[in-house]
Amino acid sequence: MKSFLCSTAFLFLSLFNTTTAQCNEDDHHPENGGYFFVGVAGLSDIEAVDSVHGQKLPNATWAPGYYPYGQNLVCSGRNCFAPCDQAPGCPQFFNTHTCSILKFCPPEGATAPQIVWELPNFEAIEKCDFTNALSLGTMGTDPATGCFEYVFEEDHELTEYYFASKEGCAEGQKIAVKIQDFALTADQCEVIGLTTPRIRNCDCTLQKTPSALGEPCRTAFVNSCLSVVLEGECCGTGTCLSKLEDFSHAEGKAKELNRRLQCDDSMPGLCYNEDGKGTDTNGQGSKNCCTHTCSVCGTELSPFASWKPCTSLDGEGKTGKCGFLSRYDSEPYECDFSLCGSSDHWNPAGKPFRLAVGLETASEPSNNDNPNKPTDQTSAAGNMNEAYAPVLVILTILLSSLLGPF
Repeated sequence: MKSFLCSTAFLFLSLFNTTTAQCNEDDHHPENGGYFFVGVAGLSDIEAVDSVHGQKLPNATWAPGYYPYGQNLVCSGRNCFAPCDQAPGCPQFFNTHTCSILKFCPPEGATAPQIVWELPNFEAIEKCDFTNALSLGTMGTDPATGCFEYVFEEDHELTEYYFASKEGCAEGQKIAVKIQDFALTADQCEVIGLTTPRIRNCDCTLQKTPSALGEPCRTAFVNSCLSVVLEGECCGTGTCLSKLEDFSHAEGKAKELNRRLQCDDSMPGLCYNEDGKGTDTNGQGSKNCCTHTCSVCGTELSPFASWKPCTSLDGEGKTGKCGFLSRYDSEPYECDFSLCGSSDHWNPAGKPFRLAVGLETASEPSNNDNPNKPTDQTSAAGNMNEAYAPVLVILTILLSSLLGPF
């Protein structure tokens, strides 16, 4: 593991005390002893030479300038959500994770060493108040060898950290860092990698369309995508599938059959993206609220089909809230069942819909049912009575012989 230029005894013990919960290559990042490097200024434009995941080298330049330090900003654009889209906005942080090593490196031409300080809170860093600051270590003058490295171990104590330089704090040399759990973030990105639209053109390594995705998300995403993509000539046409989408593939079929075991076909829902035009971010796939049940809406129907069960139903309004089309959506999609045709499974006048919304019980016939026609339950009961009639006769005779007339 790369040596750490840390000056405090506490940090030294946190790295080498065997009782501390430390990161490792088996459970965390698969390189650097379980740690990944991040630069205090984000990512550079240089790709890591030995990387199979296409990640960029960290930009660790620590100098006067702009770094997020916890100040509020109002956001805008596609990835902006409430309450950050309105004043006063949301606090700005540099985000990283446990099992990361945050690097502070001097700029070219630095002439004097600098101490990296940890401040106790936002109020202190906003005012550049070093009264209760903790000296962490010294950054040298050589950009290659003079870096200071701060380790966020698996059992880190805080979720927010504030770092600054006395020399440059007033000119913006201060940063607020928010720490998230490595395993939680990696697990989420692994799931995204299994369904990413990059599977279509075999761009799991993020080379055809560059991405600023950082660690540990990048490695988890790339590895999971590579584990399922079915490469071939389809890479050039953008039509590749993952093995989990292909019902003819053993893993895909097993996944689909297992999904069906969890289905509740008595509840309506949205069969989304049968046409394959949707991704997990654009919400542009086909939308079918009328004709399918959960068991039907799967990869045997279409490699891209996704069943989104309704989580709330309005029987009077003939609508339902039925899942999210994009992971950026803040509200679920609303199915309008009044648009369903008279022969559609979820037509509001039909029994399946009326049962689902509680307007009818299983024993009550609907206007669309033949009242003289036995229900499935009645037919089943009749068949059962016929099947067990001989057994009942035999039991009656046996009881009569044992107990006498009754």
